[in-house]
Amino acid sequence: MKTKLLLGLALVLSGGLFGCSTISPRPSLGSHQSGPVTDGLQMSLSISMINPINPDFKVAMRNVGDKDFCLNLGMMLANGKVMIPDKIHLILADSSGKRQELDFVDRRFAGIAGRREDYVVPLKSGSAYTLELRLDQCVSSTTGDAVKLKPGRHEISARFQGDGATTSNLDMDGMKLMNFWKGKLQSNVVVIVE
Repeated sequence: MKTKLLLGLALVLSGGLFGCSTISPRPSLGSHQSGPVTDGLQMSLSISMINPINPDFKVAMRNVGDKDFCLNLGMMLANGKVMIPDKIHLILADSSGKRQELDFVDRRFAGIAGRREDYVVPLKSGSAYTLELRLDQCVSSTTGDAVKLKPGRHEISARFQGDGATTSNLDMDGMKLMNFWKGKLQSNVVVIVE
């Protein structure tokens, strides 16, 4: 019995050492920075690539509650070929304490001339959805100007405003009945020093 157990353990260990697939445990929520949980939803912001002029960010939405729900992250154009998460905003504070809210934009589209739909993401309990955003995809909410980081210390966080369905397409009327998460959500704060 002991020999079979040792042989089985040796096979498992050698499989992991020689490139066989292994199942890794789901990372715990304590292993990364996140904002507070609000009604079962949690948001985290991280930097995926440091670029002094144009940093890349990852925004992750996690359903840490025990109920499934949907998120409306913004709008989709061209029947889902273009997704614009305009319900997620970055909040940028510089070393002087000046804060500004940043809106996500897609500069490929100057205006919306066709069909617009809600950017709906179903989020099962225990699931997460991650977006990658760049600073050059954001503009100041107040001026509409592009934002560039100046030398110094910057604090960046993300905010999400959850609403129900907002489009009024006649063939999408049932979307208003979906179980949308509604409320305000805040991420953790990320510090960038230029």
